[in-house]
Amino acid sequence: MNKDLRSFLAEIEPLGPGFFARVEREVDFNYEPCVIQQKLAALGRYPALRFDKVRGSMIPLVTNLFGNYEMLGLALGIAPGEPKRRILETFRERVANPLPTTAVARAGAPVKEVIQTGADVDLGRLPILKHAELNGGKYFTIGFLIVRDPQTGVLNAGVYRHEIKGRDSFACMFNPAHNAGYIYRRYQELRRPMEAVLVLGHHPAVVMGSLARGPIESDELEIMGGLLGESLEVCPAETVDLPVPAWAEIAIEGILDPARQTSDGPFSEYTGFYGPVKDPVGLMQVRAITMRRDAIYHDLDPSHREHNLSGVLSFEASVFDNVRKLTPSVQAVYMPASGSCVFTAYVQIKKRVPGEGKSAGLAAIAAEPNLKIAIVVDDDIDIYDEEQVLWAIATHCEADRDMTIIPNAMGAHLNPSAYGEIRHNHGPMNTKIVIDATRPVTLDFAPRIRPPKELWERIQLKDYITGG
Repeated sequence: MNKDLRSFLAEIEPLGPGFFARVEREVDFNYEPCVIQQKLAALGRYPALRFDKVRGSMIPLVTNLFGNYEMLGLALGIAPGEPKRRILETFRERVANPLPTTAVARAGAPVKEVIQTGADVDLGRLPILKHAELNGGKYFTIGFLIVRDPQTGVLNAGVYRHEIKGRDSFACMFNPAHNAGYIYRRYQELRRPMEAVLVLGHHPAVVMGSLARGPIESDELEIMGGLLGESLEVCPAETVDLPVPAWAEIAIEGILDPARQTSDGPFSEYTGFYGPVKDPVGLMQVRAITMRRDAIYHDLDPSHREHNLSGVLSFEASVFDNVRKLTPSVQAVYMPASGSCVFTAYVQIKKRVPGEGKSAGLAAIAAEPNLKIAIVVDDDIDIYDEEQVLWAIATHCEADRDMTIIPNAMGAHLNPSAYGEIRHNHGPMNTKIVIDATRPVTLDFAPRIRPPKELWERIQLKDYITGG
């Protein structure tokens, strides 16, 4: 059997309230789970949350599986307390070594324990949330959609926003530049319906695989296996010619007919602002819902830091690999929640050549269209500590020498400050900034104050402070 959502929950629950919390009191699907999650975040707490009772549904709900960076590490088998840079190193290594899927029979697949088709299909039985007051409706937010490229036959999986449109239909809003957007347009050109399966609930490493950034020819189901550390087991769908992860909690099968489209939004986006109505977008007509007998529904609060962290390792890996081509001395890349995990990157290099800092920053900006700000620091700066990064900017650089501004660059269309070719219109362009906060390598620079190494290593707080 594969590791799955429930095996991950069983792993993190013993780690205590920093990683897992259970809500036994009934909550309303309108906002309440999100508000609880946000109130915890205001206290600096980001545990996974299990809600046993959501009004109107018999199915429990889990959320905030990507609430903190350490949780990403746990999904990859890295224990809290290990160096954070190991998380990205492990992610990059596993993505580079995908594993072919393993086919299993329907009879042995837990996701087939309950099968609903025809008049039995009713999305209203699921604990689908309305996440924010101005949202157009209730949304699937972290299910990954599996489709097949009609030209190559390669499978594709990705996470998109899906607004519920009825008992048996929901919207599919594809980013035009994402692989599924290209695949959907190919079906439109062929005037053929696109088969799809939306998967809700699996091990977080599997979900992270669906968020991997790669060419359209890459098969995310194989990347899921690489990240999981074992081949992803799949079984045939009931009503479409696609595989379904056998150890998923819920799978929703259906058809997107390009001749029948709908609208989507507004939606509470990862930027912290509402995204506008999108029209037209795809409409999925549901043919079947299959699930475990005791299924768990996986949700994500889209305007919470969890939304950004869920895919951050894919962004960091893309930036790291591109920087390394130009600056082999790159040590680590971190895209913090303070920058919505896509707009800001901290790049750590072991600088040995004049100009390496700026080159690393330019390479980072070029790697990822969403990225607006690249800050490059020396290898003695902990990029996971924003106080150290800001200290490096304040003490290492001067704006007229060390800051580079690049206007009119392709950027993030959902960023509310983005602009178009006519500057006062909204569009898909941003002004990029590179800040070189590294020290010069050929000039004298003030020595950094450090405690005596022997004393630092010898003194243990528990020997001096009660509870330390």
